[in-house]
Amino acid sequence: MPKHHQFVHFSVFGVKPRAKSESWSCIDGITREGARAPGATRHLKYPAAPTILFGVSPLAAGAVASERAAKAVDTKGRKLRNDGAALLAAVASYPVPRADVEAHDHPHERDHYLAWRADAVVWFQERFASTLLTIVEHTDEDYLHLHAYAVPDLGADKRLNWAAIHPGRAALLAAEANGADKAALRAAYVGGMRELQDHFHAAVSAKHGHARLGPRRQRLDRTTHLLRRDAERKQAEHDRDYAEKRARMRDEVKAQVTDKFGRVLAEARLDALSLAAARVADAARIAELVAQNERLMEQMRELVGEPPAPGC
Repeated sequence: MPKHHQFVHFSVFGVKPRAKSESWSCIDGITREGARAPGATRHLKYPAAPTILFGVSPLAAGAVASERAAKAVDTKGRKLRNDGAALLAAVASYPVPRADVEAHDHPHERDHYLAWRADAVVWFQERFASTLLTIVEHTDEDYLHLHAYAVPDLGADKRLNWAAIHPGRAALLAAEANGADKAALRAAYVGGMRELQDHFHAAVSAKHGHARLGPRRQRLDRTTHLLRRDAERKQAEHDRDYAEKRARMRDEVKAQVTDKFGRVLAEARLDALSLAAARVADAARIAELVAQNERLMEQMRELVGEPPAPGC
């Protein structure tokens, strides 16, 4: 089994970040990071200027994307939202650590990397054709990697032609045209992105001995994360509803038991009070009888006198 595994990923960006996204997750932020502009690479202590392998600088590609976004409309003919996708940013990473590529005791690893880089550049050029504006190489992180930036063409209807360059969106639009439901739309998107990974492996990775997938790891795109999140949310909702239902049943049973116990206890208390009252009444009657008996005995002693003492 190959030791190293491919990594290629597509992302889309708008003029403004999407809701709940990082502030840099937009056309300006991602292209400034790609260009290693000052203040745009906080994750790097010592950023290095990128090498432009094709086209213009990432900043110029970003300017084209922003200009095109200002002219574009959405599927309903409305002006494209500020966070509407207008730039495709792709990344392909060489799966051997940069330290090994640059090590003097690995003289051939650099040649292997350069061959991989050439194949990856050709793959990006064929994938994006005329929409490809930039390919840059970054050599200041743990793994050497390439960034490619493409801007979809603007059609006569002023809609951006994503289907021509983004396989996930192409599959999504085709499924949408066939009236697919939400789950099927997401499945179509995932299928399109899976085909992208397969194509990159066949055209690039396999030639250099890199595996399609890691043995115990799966690289998930955003839509797959959404599918998993939806499943987890539905399960959480089910668990919450079940817990609430059980709590209501428990409260109802508890209330019923409490009411019944309360009635039984109240009846028992009434019985106890009645019995106690009866016992008090009986005691009072007995005391009264004893007192009457003592009075009668006293009267008899007065009438007959004290009885004589024994032996007299």
